[in-house]
Amino acid sequence: MTRTLIVLLLLLGTGLGAGSAGALRAQETPPQPPPTQPRPDSLDLVFEREAFFYPRYERRNPFRPLTAGDEYGPRFEELELAGILFSPDPERSWALFGLRDAQEGEGVGPQSYRVRRGDSVGNVRVLEIQESRVVVHVEEFGMTEQRILELPRHGQGGF
Repeated sequence: MTRTLIVLLLLLGTGLGAGSAGALRAQETPPQPPPTQPRPDSLDLVFEREAFFYPRYERRNPFRPLTAGDEYGPRFEELELAGILFSPDPERSWALFGLRDAQEGEGVGPQSYRVRRGDSVGNVRVLEIQESRVVVHVEEFGMTEQRILELPRHGQGGF
């Protein structure tokens, strides 16, 4: 019996000693996970922000008056084609614009503008002068539109 008791104590002593040594090692350095390296078949997440782009075009100056002022010249609605001096050479042709008389409703007022191809009057730019009409670009509210001014014919309320 003493022999079994000695063997038992020896076994317990080695078990306690090994357990306390293992506990001391566990307190000193915790187990570290193995280092992870990116796998070649893995994907990296990339977060991108959605961007909005608006069309860029020349906009009308919001501080410019909508009605014509003296500094900007007359508007297209106020102009009337009063005459044309036509030449086969486009550089030598002239057109005469007059202001409609707002009080009488028809006819040309005292102020007139003599223009050539490329000249501007108010919101109107002359593109082409033909024998009986003038092709112009009219700019309104930032948009450009091509319009035609024709000479009035006799019998149509002309001069």
